[in-house]
Amino acid sequence: MEALKQIFDSIIHAGNLSPFLVVGILILAGFAGGWVAKFLKLPHVTGNILGGVLIGPACLGLIGTHEQMHALQPLSTFAMSLVAVSIGGHLSYRRIHNSIRRIITISLFEVSLSVITVIIASRLFGMDWPTTLLLGGIAASTAPATTIALIREMRAKGPFVKTLISAVALNNILAILLFVMMRTFVAAYFESGETTGKIDDALILSAYHLLGALSLGLAAGWITKVLVSKPKFHDFTTILLAIMLLDGLAAYLQLSPLLVNLFFGVYLGNSSEVAERQLTTLVPLEPVLYVIFFTLAGVSLHLDAMLAVGLVAMVYFGARVLGKTIGAALGGIVGKTSKRIWQNMAFALYPQSGIAIGLVILLSNDAFIPEEIKQAVSAIILAGVTIAEIIGPFATKAALVRSGEANRDRQRLVEFLAEEFIVVNLKAMDKWDAIRQLVAFMMKTHRVEHISQEELYQSVVAREQDMSTAMGRNIAIPHGHIEKGPSIQGVMAICREGIEFDAPDNEPVKVIMLIITPKDKKDLHLKVLSSLSSMVSDQAIRERLIAAISPEDAMEVIESKEARDYNYFLE
Repeated sequence: MEALKQIFDSIIHAGNLSPFLVVGILILAGFAGGWVAKFLKLPHVTGNILGGVLIGPACLGLIGTHEQMHALQPLSTFAMSLVAVSIGGHLSYRRIHNSIRRIITISLFEVSLSVITVIIASRLFGMDWPTTLLLGGIAASTAPATTIALIREMRAKGPFVKTLISAVALNNILAILLFVMMRTFVAAYFESGETTGKIDDALILSAYHLLGALSLGLAAGWITKVLVSKPKFHDFTTILLAIMLLDGLAAYLQLSPLLVNLFFGVYLGNSSEVAERQLTTLVPLEPVLYVIFFTLAGVSLHLDAMLAVGLVAMVYFGARVLGKTIGAALGGIVGKTSKRIWQNMAFALYPQSGIAIGLVILLSNDAFIPEEIKQAVSAIILAGVTIAEIIGPFATKAALVRSGEANRDRQRLVEFLAEEFIVVNLKAMDKWDAIRQLVAFMMKTHRVEHISQEELYQSVVAREQDMSTAMGRNIAIPHGHIEKGPSIQGVMAICREGIEFDAPDNEPVKVIMLIITPKDKKDLHLKVLSSLSSMVSDQAIRERLIAAISPEDAMEVIESKEARDYNYFLE
């Protein structure tokens, strides 16, 4: 009987669970939580987190203590790295070249204001300067995994989503650098009693984190591009191995795995078509990894810490939310962003999880900072993260719905009508000069790799010489053909002064849409031409397009209710 009792005790003891069984329980709990969340019309992320809370130490304790969960930290790190690669890929020049101003202004203002408001609130609440500075540095960070997961759950797409993803990427780069500087100042104070002489050290460490991550990420990107260009290397295996090696090297070199993988994604997104395609290679793994990540986040939530420092955590959370809200609004206004974007941006930036926890872990390893300071910061941040991960997903989901971009990531008849493919205030001597400029713009913003710029120009000119593509009513749709390509591609230009285009009504052309069609897409080509001509023939749409002062303004017209019937979804 004693032997049976020992076997029973060993079975029910959570510490003896196999890591494979723990991961299996995490996945089942996450999917169950996600199903319940869907039934209750809550964000899936919230369901995953609540599933983790249920099986974690705070409730049933099925899979061990917080300390035992540290063994699964590599899974969370890998999931975060995968998110970082995806976000980095969205920082592709051809995607953000005409929205850089609003991305930078929103990021700078919301980061600055969130740091300032947390510092002010912490001091008013009676915290000492070292604790205040560390809380301020961590407050700038957001939750990229939560953002990406909700965007995919909501099937969201558009200028708001593009701005959000890019702002989150820039936000976390700035947050990591700010934290490194704050930690250096605080450590210097407790090491020698002064900080003024340590500014150089803080800048050097920050530069090391930035330049080290940049160098490692870009080098890995170049090597990966070379390997995936050769048929003997399997794409999935290559990308999987690259991320694993980058995580390991980042830890060894004391760099941020998030920053390293973000720059790795940036290289892939701005490199060749083959390299950019690798950003989708690990998509089959994403659902399971995200479920594990968010369920594990629920397991790791320190509800006891939230109870212990509840009031302080609420002050921290409230100050951070206030800073994000005011900062995003001011950044949007300064960046001359549409009201639709800056009014909803702050809500999408409320979640805070993986990055903040990672910074807390970095802080815990600093030998020069007193233990009581580290414990106080850790308790406040972990409690604040708990609140943010419960409330944040609701705010982000609401922002995506209110922005009007939820359920828009579906194939449309005219896929190239996007902000990054629009140029306003085009200046051209004649229609041939206009076509040449649009062909150059096409080559810059699209993956047209199977034909040279001059060959593409001659293809469009040959069609234009047969018959003018001006349609009257200030519209022209020049087009050409290429041997092969992924889809019909195009760009749009607005020329308020007008260009002589041999139009049937002898009116100058002010809206030009250049279309390039692969030879196997000729049937779709006719539908696209019909849709475009119908859209811009609508007087209200045409007049608003001609009056647009930026690509974002033009995109607002294209996404208006009046235009959606012309550029309909194919699903």
